Amino acid sequence: MSKSSTLENTNTEFPPDDVVAEVPAGQPFAVRETRRLYRLKAARFTAVIAADTEDEARTLAARQDGMRGDWSNPDFASAEFEDTGEAHVFGDVVISALAAPPAKRPRKG
Repeated sequence: MSKSSTLENTNTEFPPDDVVAEVPAGQPFAVRETRRLYRLKAARFTAVIAADTEDEARTLAARQDGMRGDWSNPDFASAEFEDTGEAHVFGDVVISALAAPPAKRPRKG
């Protein structure tokens, strides 16, 4: 069996009192937040978007949809919103497909 390639006896190479690198603490990233979630419901898909307005939610969903659904069209998807007590990162989009009902097969008789 071969030995592991990890360093052994690292305390002799890097004594615990040595400072190898000092990294200054950075400022946290500032992100836009909203307390509103929009749910856009289409025939087989649902999109949940953190946005301030319905127009913003529809635009964000249309940009993120790889299937190119017409989320900006009210005839394609209905919209409802919820004001939550939690902060959400503006622009977060989750699109999920709803399960299709099982196909009905004719019985063999």
